[in-house]
Amino acid sequence: MHPEQKRDKWRVAGSEGGRLVFPATSYSPPVPSRIRAQGGFAIAAAIFLIVVLALLAAGMVQISSTSHTSLSQEYTSARAYLAARSGLQWGMYQAIYGGNGNATITFSSGALADTQAGVNSSNTTIDGDTFYIIDANGNYGSSNDAEYSRRRLRLRFNP
Repeated sequence: MHPEQKRDKWRVAGSEGGRLVFPATSYSPPVPSRIRAQGGFAIAAAIFLIVVLALLAAGMVQISSTSHTSLSQEYTSARAYLAARSGLQWGMYQAIYGGNGNATITFSSGALADTQAGVNSSNTTIDGDTFYIIDANGNYGSSNDAEYSRRRLRLRFNP
């Protein structure tokens, strides 16, 4: 192509010295046949990759949510267990020192805040020895709560 013809393909826009230059006609360079044969393969691969990454992200969110729920249940279960264990210790003290071993203890502060321990005790005498049986129920939250936990412990001892 002659240089004059190349110059004619471009026109100057604007009236003041022409600041914008753009092609007068649409021009596309020739595309090699090997590229033309692929015909959109890159788009299909990109869509596939995006779908796979989205599925991986959704799986990671599910695992994270399950892990959080499991950890929360373990935490509330431990609090209920410790409340029941504290109830057992209180019941042992009452049995040894002659107090009433039946009570409901509500913990309002510290690590056991919002937990309760229900304690019931009884005793039996076998061959002249007195054995105490203490049942303690530790509760965290209310039974309508999603994080409700309850643990029951039983202790048999001879002071």
